[in-house]
Amino acid sequence: MQQIRWGMIGCGSVTEVKSGPGFQKAEGSSLVAVMRRNGELAADYARRHGVPKHYDDAQALIDDPEVDAIYLATPPNSHYDYALRAAAAGKPVYCEKPMGLNAEQSRKMVEACKEAGVPLFCAYYRRALPKYLQVKELIDSGHLGPVRSVHILMQQTIKEEDYKDGGIWRVNPEISGGGKFHDVGSHALDLIDWLLGPIAEANGEGLNQSRTYRADDVVYGRFRTESGVAGTGQWCFNTFKDDDRTEILFEKGKLTYSVLDIAAPLFLETEAGVQSIAVSAPPMHVAQPLIQTVVNHLLGKGVCESTGESALRTDIILEKLAGKA
Repeated sequence: MQQIRWGMIGCGSVTEVKSGPGFQKAEGSSLVAVMRRNGELAADYARRHGVPKHYDDAQALIDDPEVDAIYLATPPNSHYDYALRAAAAGKPVYCEKPMGLNAEQSRKMVEACKEAGVPLFCAYYRRALPKYLQVKELIDSGHLGPVRSVHILMQQTIKEEDYKDGGIWRVNPEISGGGKFHDVGSHALDLIDWLLGPIAEANGEGLNQSRTYRADDVVYGRFRTESGVAGTGQWCFNTFKDDDRTEILFEKGKLTYSVLDIAAPLFLETEAGVQSIAVSAPPMHVAQPLIQTVVNHLLGKGVCESTGESALRTDIILEKLAGKA
């Protein structure tokens, strides 16, 4: 096989620029079919993006013999069903995050794909972006000595979309799995898993302070990686501004980066002072570099590390930090 032909289930905003075109532009990859329950909207997406086929039925897309692999771009509450259907059809799955509506669904997704002998990947695309590759290089170089601890702070204001007309799906736990902590907070934890190794234990609490929507708007807790790095985290989605920073403390310095601002510089503090480190500009289609690693993996030309197993680890920690496990 020289090319992976993708079928995409879900044509929402995340696919317009962030991911969809990446399947068309990655080497050895093409987007050949899309599905949306509203057939007219599916046809519109296909027309605008130059996709040959469109469906209003997910099973029809999954069963299409010209589709080699499935991209799940729907909200988390449908990932489990579609992933199991794709696995039953013998087709690899690339799934948006968080992977399952809860950790148990994620575990069953991993098991189903393993039993079917098909790979399962998750769209934690920061793992392949230049900025976070720079962070990993700094950590792995050992120049700053061993990592001692890590501290995550993420804060956002309450937006009109959070409550207008019942609120967006991201703050509905029945659709998203757990609100904004699961939606964007998961990126911070996946990066810890990738940069510092899997998290071995965690506990915390989720609170609904503002009562703006049903999901928790504050989560805080502690964790420890398998290698012994101590960590704390605080995610507040009811404060006065949007900001985030992760601080990694080493024996010989401190590295600070933003998880959500993929173009913001890194800050390195040592005894010599604070240094701002510019990062390479992110690509137009930010998911494309990770998509390329998935395609390479499927073609036997490389390895993608953002797997169902790694995403399951993050889903488990999300539940523990939110006090749901």
